[in-house]
Amino acid sequence: MPRVADRKSWRKPAAPPVEAPQTPPEAAPRSHYHTSQHHGHHHDPDPALDVELVDHTERLPLRSKRTRRLEEKLARKKRTATTPLCLEDMPFEILDAILLCCQPRDLFAMSRVSKGYRDFIKQEGSRIAKSIIERRYPCLAACFLRPVLLENIQDLGVRRHMGHPKVTSRAKGHMFHHIPTIRGELVCSCPTCYHRWNALGLLVDFAHWQDFLDKGEAIPRIAFGRRPMWNKVLLNRNMQVVLKGIRDPLWYARILEKHLESTTRAIRRQVLNKSNKRQHYRLTDQDLQEGTDHFLEAEGPPTIDYPFHRDSYYMLEAYLPNRSWIDGKWLYLPASLHERDVAGLINSLFPVPGEEEAEG
Repeated sequence: MPRVADRKSWRKPAAPPVEAPQTPPEAAPRSHYHTSQHHGHHHDPDPALDVELVDHTERLPLRSKRTRRLEEKLARKKRTATTPLCLEDMPFEILDAILLCCQPRDLFAMSRVSKGYRDFIKQEGSRIAKSIIERRYPCLAACFLRPVLLENIQDLGVRRHMGHPKVTSRAKGHMFHHIPTIRGELVCSCPTCYHRWNALGLLVDFAHWQDFLDKGEAIPRIAFGRRPMWNKVLLNRNMQVVLKGIRDPLWYARILEKHLESTTRAIRRQVLNKSNKRQHYRLTDQDLQEGTDHFLEAEGPPTIDYPFHRDSYYMLEAYLPNRSWIDGKWLYLPASLHERDVAGLINSLFPVPGEEEAEG
């Protein structure tokens, strides 16, 4: 019996390895004209036709009056939408005339609108405020003159004497519960400036309690020798307002505006008070709408009593000191009293040795 061959020998021989076909290099793209055929015939390439096509068509410009008007209208709409007009775009003369018709509180509100308005009010506020005071509050400005700051005294010798402790300590002994103490290191302490300071402090405090007086609520009383914290805070706030009014004409105009409002409210309260038989100022609705103190130039009750405490606010109608009704008109104290008081105070506290011997 023949021997069977090994099983491995019966396997098919391994197929030879198949080599990957080599791909020819990519040919350059050819135009449509190179590959097109016509009726089965191949055309030879034409070098003149192997050019990339470029579109050179443009929109024809429209030239007509109607098109020009439409373009101008669209440009105006776009300019108006991107750059809106404001007060700063107005001529200065027109803007100045508008602001002169405003009240001081309107200028403060305008300064909080934007940085540009704030810078404008900061630069032109003093000039505008002086014009507003001359137009709206000439009577109140004559009654409530501002005390003089020591830094505004031109004579250095006088400034040094007025800042001496001998002068500044004289006003510290006169303290009220409703008026902040004068700052002698900042403000002149002569008798005239001292009374001017007290008058401005009284205006700010009187305006603070108007809501209590209108509602008929009692003003908190302070016992003698007591200094509650709420009153210290209120006096400190009033002092800051008075100092701003002395330095800045716009704040000064705002204080006068508030006092005019306090005066009109007090007049209406006293007119309705049947127990008050005194003479009243004549106040009409037109006077309230105008927002001026021109009605105070007419004859009325003079300010004789000084409100030494807040209990005097209940019957206080029009606090207008430093004027008297003489020969059918109001006469006001002159502003030159400051120089006279300063000279007299320096001569009394700082006498020159040679002059004392000469007088003796």
